[in-house]
Amino acid sequence: MDNMADQAQLLRRTRLALQENNFKEAIRCLKQAAKLARDAGDVASEGRHLGNLALIYYRTQQPEKALGAFQKALLSARTDADRLTEDGILGNMGNILREIGRYDDAIAHLNQALLIAQEIGDVRGRGIWLSNLGLVYDDIQQSAKAVDFHKEAVNVARLMHDQRGLASRLANLGNSYVKSSKTSEALKCFHETVAIYKSLGDLAEAALRQGIIGNIYSDLGRTSPSNEEAIICYGLAADAYKETLGMAQELNDLPAQAELLGSLGNVYGNTGDYNQALAYFYDAQRLFSQLGMSDRLPHLQANIDLAEDYRRQQASGGQTPS
Repeated sequence: MDNMADQAQLLRRTRLALQENNFKEAIRCLKQAAKLARDAGDVASEGRHLGNLALIYYRTQQPEKALGAFQKALLSARTDADRLTEDGILGNMGNILREIGRYDDAIAHLNQALLIAQEIGDVRGRGIWLSNLGLVYDDIQQSAKAVDFHKEAVNVARLMHDQRGLASRLANLGNSYVKSSKTSEALKCFHETVAIYKSLGDLAEAALRQGIIGNIYSDLGRTSPSNEEAIICYGLAADAYKETLGMAQELNDLPAQAELLGSLGNVYGNTGDYNQALAYFYDAQRLFSQLGMSDRLPHLQANIDLAEDYRRQQASGGQTPS
């Protein structure tokens, strides 16, 4: 039979196997297709088959086999002088290496991918690899380097007018700023992220980042040097949590609602408004119970008991913690 026709038939079988989640059959077909391409001296086709094989290995949580297939695909791309494919393979390998904790190797592969993207004018790829390098440096707790890469990735997204990519990269930058204790910069990133996701109609992503804003303000309240500053921060935290709660209600996300009610209870407890704190705690308790999330109840009950005790002390004129 014709070699190209055989490869095409194997690819059709691969697609059908993937539709049925029959990964073993898909792997078998792609291995056979790669061999046929190699026998025919078709380097480009062999590389494509190997790259697809690597993606299936990755999808089925076999990272070492994925790396092996990508390495062979990389050799094919280099033999064929296909710089764009080489760029993509190096980046994918870098991502896998990061996931399995081989951070030095991940950085080396992503830097190679970044260099090729710059050389061939692949702006989109450059933005992706910059962002992924930032994530690696986040993982190894080199936040200053992470910030630098995330900033560049943000600039690329702005250049490309990629709003969804911009929102994601601003959130990554915000996370790095938090780790660097640069909270004002982090808040700017997350506020812009929320605004973008809202403009895209993605309420779930907006709610996630709005909740982070609440967490930041709550942390600032706990570490503020004066009671006056703490009260301001707790007020901002409460506003952020309430806005997030409204989004969660619109999304009918009941677990998120329960968590936010508990967070609001903590904020009001920290300001000494124990009546309001308990109202939120009891609402959270009812919702956690309704959802069967019994693991969340002991900690919440401890907060309720503490708030009840402080309220009694407050009513009797006793001292409560500031």
